[in-house]
Amino acid sequence: MSSNTPPKLPLKIFRFYCSEERLEELEGDLFEVYNKFIQEKGIRFAKLFYWWIVIRSFRSFALKRTKMKNSKINNSITILKHNLIIAWRNLTKHKATTAINVLGLTIGIGAFLAIVRIVQFELSFNTEIPEKENVYRIYTSFTGSFTATNKGVAVPIGPYVEQNFSGIDAVAYFHTYSAAVEVPDGEETNKDFGRQSQLGIADSSYFQVVGQYKWLAGNPSTALSDPFKVVLTDEQAKTYFGHESWLDIVGKKIIYRDSLNLFVSGIVKQPDYNTDFVFTDIISFPTIKNSWLKDRFDSDQWGNTNSSSQLFVKLEPNVNRADILMQLENLDKHVQEQTGDTDWFQHYELQPLDKLHFNTDISTFDNGRDAAHLPTLLVLGVVAFAILLIAIFNFINLETAQSTTKSKEVGVRKVLGSPKRQLIGRFLTESMLISFFAVLLAVPLAHYGFIYFDEFIPDGVSMDFSDPIFWAFLGGLVVIVGFIAGIYPSLVISSYRPAIVLKSAGSNKGPGGSFIRKALILFQFLFSQLLIVGTIAVVWQISFMLDKDLGFKEDGVIYFYTPYYESYNKQKLITDEIETMPEVLDISIQNTPPVQNGYSTSTVKYDSPQGEVVTNAHRKAGDTTYLRFYDIELLAGRNLIPNDTLPELLINETFMKDLGFDDPRSAVGTTIEFNDENHTVVGILEDFHFRSLHHPIEPMLYLYEDKASCIALKVKTGDQLQSTINKLTDKWAEVYPDNPLKVYFMDETIERFYETEKKTSKLASTATGIAIFISCLGLFGLISHTIVQKSKEMGIRKVMGASILQIGSILSKEFILLILFAFIISTPIAYYFISKWLEDFAYQTNISWWIYVLGGLASMFIALASIAVKVWKASEANPIESLRYE
Repeated sequence: MSSNTPPKLPLKIFRFYCSEERLEELEGDLFEVYNKFIQEKGIRFAKLFYWWIVIRSFRSFALKRTKMKNSKINNSITILKHNLIIAWRNLTKHKATTAINVLGLTIGIGAFLAIVRIVQFELSFNTEIPEKENVYRIYTSFTGSFTATNKGVAVPIGPYVEQNFSGIDAVAYFHTYSAAVEVPDGEETNKDFGRQSQLGIADSSYFQVVGQYKWLAGNPSTALSDPFKVVLTDEQAKTYFGHESWLDIVGKKIIYRDSLNLFVSGIVKQPDYNTDFVFTDIISFPTIKNSWLKDRFDSDQWGNTNSSSQLFVKLEPNVNRADILMQLENLDKHVQEQTGDTDWFQHYELQPLDKLHFNTDISTFDNGRDAAHLPTLLVLGVVAFAILLIAIFNFINLETAQSTTKSKEVGVRKVLGSPKRQLIGRFLTESMLISFFAVLLAVPLAHYGFIYFDEFIPDGVSMDFSDPIFWAFLGGLVVIVGFIAGIYPSLVISSYRPAIVLKSAGSNKGPGGSFIRKALILFQFLFSQLLIVGTIAVVWQISFMLDKDLGFKEDGVIYFYTPYYESYNKQKLITDEIETMPEVLDISIQNTPPVQNGYSTSTVKYDSPQGEVVTNAHRKAGDTTYLRFYDIELLAGRNLIPNDTLPELLINETFMKDLGFDDPRSAVGTTIEFNDENHTVVGILEDFHFRSLHHPIEPMLYLYEDKASCIALKVKTGDQLQSTINKLTDKWAEVYPDNPLKVYFMDETIERFYETEKKTSKLASTATGIAIFISCLGLFGLISHTIVQKSKEMGIRKVMGASILQIGSILSKEFILLILFAFIISTPIAYYFISKWLEDFAYQTNISWWIYVLGGLASMFIALASIAVKVWKASEANPIESLRYE
């Protein structure tokens, strides 16, 4: 292409649509403009501008004509252009109404966009993995003396399934793992990459079951066959080795946890879609038996279930799922024979891959993404649509209320021959234009909403502006919202009879309108009151849980864990160092603090006079300082005394009652069987909460153990706290230089129990604010229109002696009645859903009747406050202004 020849593609487009009689003239003009800009601006700018003028030239006078000069297409384009011009003039003429409509729809659409994006993001996980419908996870459930589930399986289960099950195409048993990673960057130095939490230990069958990877380097069938090999994802390879070629990275050494030297045997590309399989380093399974990893993962115990031990299977095509379930029942029996346990039983369940991301009971993987809660996603979806509907109802209310201002236009158009469909098109164009501006403003609003809610927005959620589907969705949203919001007002306005509206313009009330407006306002405040009461209930319950006495003292308590693989001598050294710190008021050694997210239970037996009692008890252990440190009361008996010959323990009050005792003193001295050994109960503890208030207090026992890994400190709070942690970190680094100190605060641990409720509270509060704001915007617009309509009536009433209060009550009476009706309808609905939500808590706050009344009063107060200024101005207006022309 020479420098003075226009680009071919826009030229072809121009020749396609331009009429033959104008083609030569217009093409010559475009050619001259193109060459002029080449000389003045350069060829790059000239090409871009040529595209622009080709697009701008797409006008009716330049288009090819059909046999009928005034074709339907040209007419439609002309009408659309005319409608857009009239719509724009109308919007700019009524600025206040336009602003209310655009603002209300912007907020509603923005909230809808943000929530729908979150829901769509969560629902997209694992949906694009090849042959996902044939992939299942096998996990463990327990019944008998206790009931629980575990996302893992015992280590021997994987090989047994692989050897004995039929209908299985591939079996992947692997372990999740985390470790500190170093990469040699010289002869004697290593580059430290800190702890990497997305590690897996698997063989090549993992890639057969989870077929989401594309191999960039290495042999898929042999990359994990030998010990001391590791396969990296492309992003992790770049993290460790920069931008070296994939082939150069293969064979490089990586050091895991100081001494595990592995060599890269393959590089795979992590998929672009959302998946829960986000392992970055996949270590070869034979490495376990050939390294110190065997101490942690190489177990032959059928009854030892660990959540890090995962088992996935890929079924053969057309295999009946029921056949696999029958084989799992046989596996249950086999495991029972191997363990010999009669008090509790292990069952193995199938979890389809498409349910992996949504089971909050067992979650996804250790150190993996939290599972999404499907009911919460459903509620979010309902809230999103409800907020959008409130915004649309606002638009409908204002447009139908102000329809009389357009009555003369409708009358004139009908007299001049405009059919009803053209009138509907005229007003739909206006609503589409408003919808377009609202969507345009809603996109940045939703984007910044993600920033505001960053602490509970799932990682990875964002507006993908590069995705064509996103823009197509926005375009569809413009059309759908514009149509839904505009179709009813368009039908109402276009139904006016010209003889009536031209005779007395503005007085026609039109068909319908009043009842529909009242119903829509009722819905708006019904939903708003539900959100207000729901938010109050959530906040009330959270405050109750955080303020409730848990039965022990948590003030000023911090704790941390020493590495389980380090010697006890190092722990003794660090505790001796800590005891010299004046900022530390007390110290206690224990396996866990009183409350934590995880828990450990054991089966306990007791021979009572009525027969053997078998129960499941939570197990805690530590030194003799535990009771003093946490100020836990001893109801009867004494504290533990260290000894190796006479095992003894403490039990809580609930455990005592389960054993059949009412008096704590009579339970002291009881012998119970625990871990195949008799233990003497030497003391009864007052009940304290060791789990969240979702759960009732359950049986618990406390054992003596002076070599536990958790060290709890009671420290001085206030300004000294940070300096205390800094000193503690320095002392820790002297003893454990390769392990960073991670300090936990007891009060933060307790608050984390209710993280979901706190997120729900913030979401509900925001949704409530949005719904109320949009509703009040609508009320403000409606009251403004009502005042204009009733200006003469108010003028006459003022002349007749009506007070400001009387006039205000006339203007606001209708809205107050609607809010009262909304309160009556919303109260039983709110009561039902709040009661259902509180069922998840063993300890509930008392939601009194006045909470519901408070919600109704808050809704009424906010509504009246939003119209008070307008009502006051109308009441204070000089009646002469409205009656001077009567």
